[in-house]
Amino acid sequence: MTQHTCLWWESAPKPRSYRDKSLPAKTDVLVIGGGFTGTSAALQLAKHGAKVTLFEAQSIGYEASSRNGGQALSCLHHTLTETIHLHGKELAREMFLAAVEAANTVERIVTEEGIECDFIRCGSIEAAAKPAHFERLKREQEVLKETAGFDTLLVGKEKVREELGTDAYHGLLVNPRSGSVQPAKFVRGMAEAAERAGAGIHEGVRVKNIERRGSQMDGTRFKVQTEAGVIEAKEIILATNAWTGNLIPQFKMRVFPAESYIIATEPLNDELAEGLIRSNRVVYDTRSLLAYYRLSPERRMTWGGELTMKGVSPGWNIGALRNGMMRVFPELASARLDYYWGGTLALTLDENTHAGMVDGMWYSMAYVGHGVTLATYLGRQMANGILGKPVDNPFDNLKIPLVPPYRESAWFVTIGKLWNRFLDLFG
Repeated sequence: MTQHTCLWWESAPKPRSYRDKSLPAKTDVLVIGGGFTGTSAALQLAKHGAKVTLFEAQSIGYEASSRNGGQALSCLHHTLTETIHLHGKELAREMFLAAVEAANTVERIVTEEGIECDFIRCGSIEAAAKPAHFERLKREQEVLKETAGFDTLLVGKEKVREELGTDAYHGLLVNPRSGSVQPAKFVRGMAEAAERAGAGIHEGVRVKNIERRGSQMDGTRFKVQTEAGVIEAKEIILATNAWTGNLIPQFKMRVFPAESYIIATEPLNDELAEGLIRSNRVVYDTRSLLAYYRLSPERRMTWGGELTMKGVSPGWNIGALRNGMMRVFPELASARLDYYWGGTLALTLDENTHAGMVDGMWYSMAYVGHGVTLATYLGRQMANGILGKPVDNPFDNLKIPLVPPYRESAWFVTIGKLWNRFLDLFG
């Protein structure tokens, strides 16, 4: 029987609770949101002496930060070629190098704080679903080297089986600097490290309203109402990702939630697992409606993406994920499915990450599947800005396009997925 719960929750130690704690009347910095962005920011602030308070409406890492595929990618959602087309060569280079440094930041935090989260610098694979896609990967390798001085490994179709035990792909591009992580352990580990450094962590505290005030004698500028009381703050970091629009009207019709779903098999025997992904890398393909997958530390195949949608039956999504997995690895047809779960991520129509300031508040959001690294990195950068330290944020001042009107669910996400499926089949 497939459990409808997150593998990472079940394979992590029982989390500590930060509930039912008295709120301080004032704080230097209020961080709203307890995912990768918020916990990373709180950790950096606390370690450098700021009085920081973090509010999480649910529990630490409750949404995408603990439910994602655990791919600590050293790249952007867009290829560097696409990013140059969108933003110009110099800004694109800065964005890409920030993504490289984001993966380094994850490793640095894991090492410095002693976080046991199964982090491995295993490398990632971008798998060409069509012959034309491999030609694009060839050009991308050249652009990466020429523009960013970044070395990758190109694998032709005849040698794909040296990396992946399948004939489904027409070639691969291997990024040696990516990694994998047990995301629930990582985000909880950052919260614990932040608390050790002096941060006040509070779960079950939902922010209702933020009132901007004139600067007080002590530098206080914000009065924040929550369901648990009122707190005043000098600085605010919005680390609410998909839910930022619920607090800040400017983002309501620009940043929207989207669901992604994952299955995990039973633990596979070593011989089978090593034959599927030979170097234990994390993998994603080049389709518009892509699949992303990896082996968990327990040797479970975890498979996400595909044509999965909010509002359909779990059986539909499980079937879509299983079929996608068997298309690449038919030997998993008889593998038992132990887990199925979903998580909410933030998207914008331009599919870019966005971070900066709005109404005197710091924000970072919309990582498009790269949140393990980029959210961790940009949370730290927002903290650096408050601390007066150097900030590396090439995602600042990017215009966020408007989206069609919606209420609770972004209906156009489903239309977008169906369109991407059409492109994969006929494009």
